[in-house]
Amino acid sequence: MSILKMKFINIVGPKDQFDDFVSNHIVNSGIQLEYALGILDGIKGLSPYSDDNSHSALIKRCSSLLESMGINKKDFVPTCENIEFMPSDDTFKQLDLLENKLESLMLKKNEIKQQLEESFHVKGQLELLSNVDVDLNSFFNFEFIKFRFGKMPKKSFEQLQLYLDEMNCILFPVSSDKENVWVIYFTPEIYWEKVDGILSSLYFERTRIPSDLKGTPAEALALLEEKISFLEQKLENIKKDIDTFISENTEKVIDIFNSFQKLNCICEIKKYVAQTKDSFYILGWIPKKELEQLIPVFEEYKDIGFVVEEPDMVKHAKPPTELKNHRIFRPFESLVKMYGLPSYNEIDPTTFVAITYFIMFGLMFGDVGQGLVLFLLGFILMKKKIQLGGVIMGASISSILFGFLYGSVFGFEDWIPHLWMAPMQNINQFLIFGVIVGLILISLSMILNIINGIKSKNIARVLFDKNGLAGVTFYWLIIFFVLYFLSTGKMFVSIGFIALCLLLPLIVIFLKEPIENFLHKREFWPENKGGFFVETFFELFETVMSFASNTISFIRLSAFALNHAGLFMAVLMLSKMAKGFGSVVTIIIGNLLIMGLEGLIVGIQALRLEYYELFGRFFTGGGRSYHPLKNKNILYK
Repeated sequence: MSILKMKFINIVGPKDQFDDFVSNHIVNSGIQLEYALGILDGIKGLSPYSDDNSHSALIKRCSSLLESMGINKKDFVPTCENIEFMPSDDTFKQLDLLENKLESLMLKKNEIKQQLEESFHVKGQLELLSNVDVDLNSFFNFEFIKFRFGKMPKKSFEQLQLYLDEMNCILFPVSSDKENVWVIYFTPEIYWEKVDGILSSLYFERTRIPSDLKGTPAEALALLEEKISFLEQKLENIKKDIDTFISENTEKVIDIFNSFQKLNCICEIKKYVAQTKDSFYILGWIPKKELEQLIPVFEEYKDIGFVVEEPDMVKHAKPPTELKNHRIFRPFESLVKMYGLPSYNEIDPTTFVAITYFIMFGLMFGDVGQGLVLFLLGFILMKKKIQLGGVIMGASISSILFGFLYGSVFGFEDWIPHLWMAPMQNINQFLIFGVIVGLILISLSMILNIINGIKSKNIARVLFDKNGLAGVTFYWLIIFFVLYFLSTGKMFVSIGFIALCLLLPLIVIFLKEPIENFLHKREFWPENKGGFFVETFFELFETVMSFASNTISFIRLSAFALNHAGLFMAVLMLSKMAKGFGSVVTIIIGNLLIMGLEGLIVGIQALRLEYYELFGRFFTGGGRSYHPLKNKNILYK
């Protein structure tokens, strides 16, 4: 139940040491940078640290080269300190050579693949003509018939089928691939221009028989087989050349990529840095423990100085918030963050939420068997790294424990003896118990508000707030007088004295703003006195009513437990009506419905009590997340 302790660090040094210092100690550090120019004042000649970042284009080129080589750059994530720089000119030349070499190899590979693809389709055409004992040159130059071979998109081929019968041609599909259909067609010479025009409009691309294929189709087919074997061998050789290139240059390309990435990181950091003619200024938040480790390193630089400040001394920047909880409570951080991130000087309510949510869920949904099923569901979600799974697991453990207290297993209250009470047998006591839980939790939330006021050094919040000491006094005086009257049947003191005791803390709450003005040496009464009295009176009235309504609201803890038992009573009645196997099915379906519907409703109701009845009393939120440089993944973003 804590927030990571932060320090504010101001670093100043000579500009000629900036790249070396930042690359070695800042890029992968836990510092969250602040815009130095917006915080520093009183320094003459201060300006943004401008720099022409020309590395992003080179990074894209490196990324494209790595992708072409089939390398996942994330498999080679180094620590930023271990990346060695290379002179920019040399690196650029190396990158050019590597790109050109790979591009040349890939072009050769693609050319060979294209030749092979066309050869296979030509082979399919020649196989259809293998029994024709005519010279190919004569075959493609008939006097009265035109012969064409080529490819067209599959969609065009489908459209062609609709009116093929009306065309003056004979068309045969030879083969196909993912996108195209390879066809041959014959048409009389008198129609060839018309037929060719129609086919061209359907994106037909003619492929001519290579000039080196001569003789009859059978003879040409034999030559083509030899050509295909030659091309396949050539393709294998070029693939080996590419593999050799990749194996020999992978490390080199990764080094080039990382060098430019690191330079790019430094340029990104410069956006936060301020400068004078000779010096640079870096400002940011850093965890206390990490700072203690970095101070000896910083001290090694004789020309670089630094100043460390406490968070409350920094006027123009508020510290970031990093929640730091035990892994048991960590899943409940998601519930806190749904409402808002705590400010740095607030109490982290995660542990409070985990404990109170645990208690409230179990009170409303106590059942050993159904709790075990929910536990299994939460465990599966946790395995899938879904954070809500941890919350469900915690809630299910509470359900199991309260199930033993209630003596309930899958709704049956006669399988095991109850260790505390069966809700339906002690309805009045159980309803009162829900209100008592509410009294305790509301009181605890007001105590947390007082602690938050102390942490933020806000005296008015501690003493005069409706959830401060004045509010706690009023609330507990009412509780004391009511409990005393209910237990004894008479008043502890006179009605007048009771009224006076309750009126005093209300007057303090009413005068909170004027007293706060007095403490800060401002005008005691606000300028608009009439508006102040009217507004504050209704706020005070709402405060008194909220104490009552918020407390009574916790009766739902008992009501939902009774509802849970009542629902199963209805399921049990239906099962008795069904009899036999139908009875078992009814009980199973009933349990599933109770777990699904009521479990969801109870989870939401517990969350509602957290947010509306408790959080509103002590939790202001407004914190900002901690984003250190080392977590920004700036090497591979």
